[in-house]
Amino acid sequence: MRRPAVLLALGLCGVGGVVTLLGHLATGPRLEQKRVALTSEAGAQAYPAFSPDGQMVAYSARGVGADAVFHVWVRSAAGGAPRQLTEGEGGDIAPVWSPDGKLLAFARIKEGRAAAIAIPSGGGAERKIAEFEAAGGPSGEEALPAPELSWTPDGKTLAAAVGGGEGRPSAIFLLDVASGQLRQITRPPEGSEGDSNPAVAPDGGTVAFLRTLDADHIDIYLCDLKGGAPRQFTFDGRPIRGMAWTPGARDLVYAGDRGIGWRLWRLPAYGGSGRDLLMMGRRILYPAIAPAGSRLAYMESPQVSEIWRSALGAADGEAGERPVLRSAGRETAPSYSPDGKSIANVSEQNGTEEIWIASADGRVQVTRMEEARMRQPQWSPDGRTLLFEARGARGVEIYETPAASAGQAVRVVSDASDPSWSRDGKSIYYAADGGIWKADADGKNARQLTNRRGGGSPRESVDGQYVYYRSRRSIWRVPSGGGKEEEVFVPDHDLLSAPMQIAAGGIYYSEFDRARRGASLAFYDFASGKSRPLLRLKGLDLEDGFAVSPDGSNVLYAKVDAGETHLVLVENFR
Repeated sequence: MRRPAVLLALGLCGVGGVVTLLGHLATGPRLEQKRVALTSEAGAQAYPAFSPDGQMVAYSARGVGADAVFHVWVRSAAGGAPRQLTEGEGGDIAPVWSPDGKLLAFARIKEGRAAAIAIPSGGGAERKIAEFEAAGGPSGEEALPAPELSWTPDGKTLAAAVGGGEGRPSAIFLLDVASGQLRQITRPPEGSEGDSNPAVAPDGGTVAFLRTLDADHIDIYLCDLKGGAPRQFTFDGRPIRGMAWTPGARDLVYAGDRGIGWRLWRLPAYGGSGRDLLMMGRRILYPAIAPAGSRLAYMESPQVSEIWRSALGAADGEAGERPVLRSAGRETAPSYSPDGKSIANVSEQNGTEEIWIASADGRVQVTRMEEARMRQPQWSPDGRTLLFEARGARGVEIYETPAASAGQAVRVVSDASDPSWSRDGKSIYYAADGGIWKADADGKNARQLTNRRGGGSPRESVDGQYVYYRSRRSIWRVPSGGGKEEEVFVPDHDLLSAPMQIAAGGIYYSEFDRARRGASLAFYDFASGKSRPLLRLKGLDLEDGFAVSPDGSNVLYAKVDAGETHLVLVENFR
C-alpha cells in the first residue's frame, strides 16, 4: 500500500532535481554584485543617469571653488576620462537621456528659475525647451536641488516638476519637447510643499513622484500620464532623495531615510513592504538603474561635520570661528544648557546616532537607542532632563532622558516631532497630525493648539504668553493656552526647517538665500519688525539646528568638514 506513494515521491524529487540542474545550466552561476568607484575627482558628483544601452553615464558635477556650480558631464561606465558638455553660471541639474540616446535633457537652475535644456549627448549646441519656476523639492540639502525632468518612452515629452510660485505648491507637468507647452497632471493639496522628482516608468504607463506635505512628511505617489488613478505608494512620511524604475517597470528603487540612515529600498510596482538592498555606503542618494546591462549607480555622500562656535556680530566674517566638538563621525544638532556650561548634541562617533553631553569635565554618552535617527535635544529649564526626537522602527517619537549621566530614555509621545519645553518646565510642545500640540511634561493631557498644516518648531516666548512656530514660508504665533493664530513675519529668504530660538527681543531662525546659494542665521527684531543676517559662512549647515548661547554672545552650529560626493557603480545588479 505504501510502496507506490514512496516511488511517486522519489520520482517527483528526481524530476525536481533535473529541473533545478537544467536551470543552473541554462542561467549559469549567480554573479556577485561588484561595487566600484565611478568618479573620484575633487568636488561633488551627483545625479547619475544611464544611457539606453547602459554603457554611458551622464551626471552633474562641480568643483571645489566657492563659486562652483554643477555642469553636465558624460563618461563610460567601464571607465575612462569624463567629458564636460555644459558650462556657464547656472547650475545644470540631473541630466536624463532621451530613449534613443541622442539627447540629454536637464534643468538649469538660476535665481529660483528652471530652464529645461536639451543638448546632443555627444556634445553640441543647446536648445532651451521651456522656462518655469523651479520646484525645489525636498532635497534637504540646499546645494542639491531635487531632479526636475524625466523622459516619456516616445521621446516627445518630458515630465517636469514646476514650482507654483507665490506660496502655491509645485506640481508635475508634461512638457512637449517640440513646442515647449506645459500641461499640469498632478494636483497636490493646498498648503503642502507640492510634488517633485518625477520618474516615468519604462513602459510609460506610470509616473512616480514625491509629494511633500511638509518637511517631515514625504512619500512616493503614482499616477498615469494624464494624472489619473493617483495613489500613494509609500507610507513612511520620511525623507526620500531620488528614485529609479527597474527594467520592465517591475520594481521601484528609492533612496530613503527610514530611521536607520540613508539606504536604498526596493518596492514591487504593485506595492508592499520595502526591501533594504543592503548596499555599502554611508549616505546613499539618487539611484539610477541601467535599462540594459545589469548596472546600478548612486551618489555617495560620506559627510563628516563638526560643531563650531562663532561670535555673533560680523555676518560675513570668520568672527573668531573655531571647532569645539570633533569626532570620527558626524556631529550635529547642538544645544546649550540653561547655564551655558554644557553642550548636548547628536554624535555619530560610535557609528550610530546618540546624544552626548560635553562639559569642562569631558564628554559622556547619555542615550543608547541604537538604530534610531535623533534630532533636536532640548534642555529642560532646570537643566536636569533632555527632550529629543527619535525616528526608528516605530516611526517618529519624542523621548526624554536624564542629562546627568547615561540612563534609560523614556518615550513621552508617539507619532510626534519638533519637541520643546515650556518656560516653567511643566509642559511640552510638539508637532503632530499637521498641527502644534501642548501636553504635560509627561506627555499626558495633550491638546491641539493649531490646525495649520506644515507647522513645526514650536517655541514658547520668554514671558510664556505665546508659542511661535514655523509654517512653510513664514513665522506664526498662537497664545500658549490656545486661541487665534496670527502671522508674525515673512522672512526675506526661504525658511529652513531647523528649530527657531526665541529671545526676549526677537527670534533667531535659519534661512536659505538662493542668490548666494547658502544658508544663514538671521534675527527678527520684535521692536523694529525687521530681520537682519547674523552669520553667513562657507560650509554652514543649519538643517540640523543651531544654538545661541544664553547671553547671546555666540552661536553653535554644524559645519561640514568633508562634504565631497562621488558616484558608485554596482555591476551585476538584478
